[in-house]
Amino acid sequence: MVPPAPEGPSDRLRRWLEVPSAYSPSVTWDGESVLYLSDATGHPQVWRVPSAGGPARPLTSGAERVGGVQASPTAPQAIVSVDAGGDEHWQLALLDLAPAPGRSPPLRRLTDSPRVVHASGRWADDGRSYVFASNERDPRFFDLYRIGIDPPSPPVRIFTGDGTHVVLDVRGDRVLFARASTNLDADLFVLRDGQAVHLNPHTEEVTVHGAALRDDAVYAAANPGRDLTALVRYRPGVPHHEFVREFPGEVEHLSAAPSSSLLAVVVNRDGYGETHLFDPTTREDRAVLSGPRGVIGGISWLPDSSAFAYDIASADGIDVYRRVVDTGKERRLTRPATEPPGSVLPRLDRVRARDGVTVPYWEFAPRGPARGTVVYVHGGPESQARPGFSPFLQFLAGEGFRVLAPNVRGSTGYGRTFVHLDDGRKRMDSVRDLYDLLAAQLRQGRVAPGRIGILGGSYGGFMVLSALSEYPELFAAGVDLVGIANLVAFLERTGPWRRRLREAEYGSLEHDRAFLEEISPLTHADRIRAPLLVIHGRNDPRVPLFEAEQIVRALRAHGRTVELLVFDNEGHGIVRLDNRIAAWTRAAEFLGAHLAGPGPTGAVPAP
Repeated sequence: MVPPAPEGPSDRLRRWLEVPSAYSPSVTWDGESVLYLSDATGHPQVWRVPSAGGPARPLTSGAERVGGVQASPTAPQAIVSVDAGGDEHWQLALLDLAPAPGRSPPLRRLTDSPRVVHASGRWADDGRSYVFASNERDPRFFDLYRIGIDPPSPPVRIFTGDGTHVVLDVRGDRVLFARASTNLDADLFVLRDGQAVHLNPHTEEVTVHGAALRDDAVYAAANPGRDLTALVRYRPGVPHHEFVREFPGEVEHLSAAPSSSLLAVVVNRDGYGETHLFDPTTREDRAVLSGPRGVIGGISWLPDSSAFAYDIASADGIDVYRRVVDTGKERRLTRPATEPPGSVLPRLDRVRARDGVTVPYWEFAPRGPARGTVVYVHGGPESQARPGFSPFLQFLAGEGFRVLAPNVRGSTGYGRTFVHLDDGRKRMDSVRDLYDLLAAQLRQGRVAPGRIGILGGSYGGFMVLSALSEYPELFAAGVDLVGIANLVAFLERTGPWRRRLREAEYGSLEHDRAFLEEISPLTHADRIRAPLLVIHGRNDPRVPLFEAEQIVRALRAHGRTVELLVFDNEGHGIVRLDNRIAAWTRAAEFLGAHLAGPGPTGAVPAP
């Protein structure tokens, strides 16, 4: 008898990546089912589960990923979004939830313009039409369109504007939408009879994390005149906002019950999500202890408002739950066939940077002696490392690496002041936070010189390359996933609908080109000494493959150790199961091979 082959890193990683994620719940019109997205078959598809609990089954099985699903409020059908090869040129389709017996639920294309982005919108509450945003007129801007569902009719543009517009809610003949000036500043409008009424005229930045229409008002998660987002009310014709309630943290989601006055408010408190049920008529606030502790994504109400479905990402996975409002009874609706191998609960800690700024970070500690320390830098930069489901970070901890996931200045979740500490000419202060974190760890003897690696994706990839070039003596290896190497080339080549929003964060090509060149890692590629693994998707519309190619070319010219791994059927990130296994297995092997010995100095390097 031939003994079984010994288990390797890819086998152990597969066990983590085969734990399916269930997210983006959407309750069907009759309240009997919950639609959601799951990657159980290898990449995201639409699944359905009874809202009272029971077996789940897939509804789609296409070769491409599904990016969103929204059930109709009045009929057994749903709108889904699909792109091609990760290119994010989303197309809309209608999914029949009650097909003829023996037939798979058919998808009927509603849009078919592969060079156009059709952003997810909202159903009209009568279920007869769907309102969304699209950059069909001009690739730089998103106008609003209404497409007929019952009876079917082609999209008609209902609002034209040179800006990035996002549909937030549709009730009767009113459409609530936002115009994003930056990722952190938005204007709210109500469109009615072709006229757009501006709800929140302002000169100071106002961040809006979500909003919902009511009969006489709009409720929003916003921060006018405040550091943290709170619950705010706007009324058409009233030239000022009304502060309704603050919560212990940043309000990040808002969902209005369809047939009661309740608002489900999700609060980001030190990275964890907390749900509150708030009634603006009585001002009663009930905190909801939901499922495991983690990060709450979407909320979808049953039509009678008696219960809601939500998804939550914890250390063990991402699953959909249902909670009854009156009794608080809760039920987990999705349960993976493959259980996680054994997760590590991340621990929240903080370090004080040299200028006094407090930098939070999460630590994933291995159960035994650490093989080395890996710093994971989130993307964005308007984003946040949080205690959700991170299969690769869990895998690294299981492989013996100690993982630190900092929220350097510029991260979201900590208010207006903190998120702007890295703007423009202060960009490199966030890179310095990585040094200050590791210098403190080295002084305390918690990390070993020469056994420190760094990895990150997108803007996190920029941070990886910047850290390697700014502090070359500190790191033994780096992994750059779809990262930015040259801010000028990135802004010139990113999707035209993204450039203006990104310039608001980094600086403009017109006014700041010399500065952007100066701080770009490509400019200082000669200072990078650590071996580097670069991973990219060929169809990336945000950070084009050119960014990976140019940093690899520069490092090879300097005789450095660098590898490039390109996936032809991926975009901005690695989505497909087989590709994820290949990419992250190689990353773990790469880190393990280079985090193995003493550093060049054996001491805390000078800043």
